[in-house]
Amino acid sequence: MNKMKIALLLSYICIASISAAIITPALPQIQQSFQLSNASLQWVVSIFLLGYVFGQLLYAPLANRFGRLWALRFGLSLNLVGIVICLLAVNMHAYSLLLFGRLITALGASAGLACTFMLINELLNKEQAKHAMAYSIVSFTLGIGVAVTLGGIITQYLQWQDCFWLLLLHGMIMLIVTWQFQETLVTPIKLKIKTLFAGYALALNSSTLIMFSIIIGLSSAAAYCFSAAGPIISQKMLGLSPSVYGYWNLLNMLGMLFSGIIAKRLLARHSAYNIILFALFGIVICILSYVGLVLSKEVSVLWFFVTSMLLYFFSGMLFPCASLYASNAISDKANAASMMSFINMSTATLAVIIMGYMPGSALRTFIATLIIFLVLAVLAYILQCGRQKELAKLV
Repeated sequence: MNKMKIALLLSYICIASISAAIITPALPQIQQSFQLSNASLQWVVSIFLLGYVFGQLLYAPLANRFGRLWALRFGLSLNLVGIVICLLAVNMHAYSLLLFGRLITALGASAGLACTFMLINELLNKEQAKHAMAYSIVSFTLGIGVAVTLGGIITQYLQWQDCFWLLLLHGMIMLIVTWQFQETLVTPIKLKIKTLFAGYALALNSSTLIMFSIIIGLSSAAAYCFSAAGPIISQKMLGLSPSVYGYWNLLNMLGMLFSGIIAKRLLARHSAYNIILFALFGIVICILSYVGLVLSKEVSVLWFFVTSMLLYFFSGMLFPCASLYASNAISDKANAASMMSFINMSTATLAVIIMGYMPGSALRTFIATLIIFLVLAVLAYILQCGRQKELAKLV
């Protein structure tokens, strides 16, 4: 497969992330428009992540029965339905309907993440797949970074509701582009509840898949928690407008971009285990920097966003390294990809919900949430390393 098609394939990974991130610069405006509490406001992000989580479990059986591309197209069509519901909710000024539309959008857009990993492992040879995994974080980078910047500009100079029109156009284009790829399903598997649960039970029986998925979850938790807390911190603590926040957020995009480039080179020379350890240590430094910002009681935009850029850089390294092991932990690539994504996004969803209900300022709750999920990732890493040593002794 040529590089252009690989790049197009990787672009499907970030469809849901774009939908989740593009309206985050408008969170203060949404809060004011619907007269929401902080906890209620976080459900704009949390309800999307819930749909994203459970959507991961839908597409493995659909992909195994009807084909990878059929499942992807079905999800992208559902994504468009959800966006239309959001547009109707905005016109009706109905917050509950807006949340429902976000849920449907997420259920559909989640096909991008689940099906792309299936296609990467089946369309590409082992070396190409390894490189594609390393560049997967670049897809997230460009998607989230551009989405937040555009969302900030639209919120500042147009109306935040117009973000949904851009999502509708993007979703239609991505649906059309699916006809550039070939189906990889060879032997269809009938949809049976027994078979479905057996496949997921096999995936959950793999400690390698679970541990590495939790580590990936730290990367997603950091990104989505920042997407939820960042606009509030920027407006209330730093005094930034939505568009200026979008411009500063480009630093985070640079952090993830360099992360993807460097991760690719490091994976060619070093063990993924060592790279993950290096990344976890870097995240500890970022958390200490945030704590220093709180203790200093100074309003420093540069300090905050440079620390965030480094957080995206180090957390971005976790994704390709851990995904490489998790998505290949069992022979059934469809169930491996779906369960990996389910655990990953469950971790991110739980993080955003916990952060929304914590008392204190947005920055303090963001720091506390990072610490909780960093500890979980470190424990998963230690357990997996211990298991690897035991297997090495047996060999």
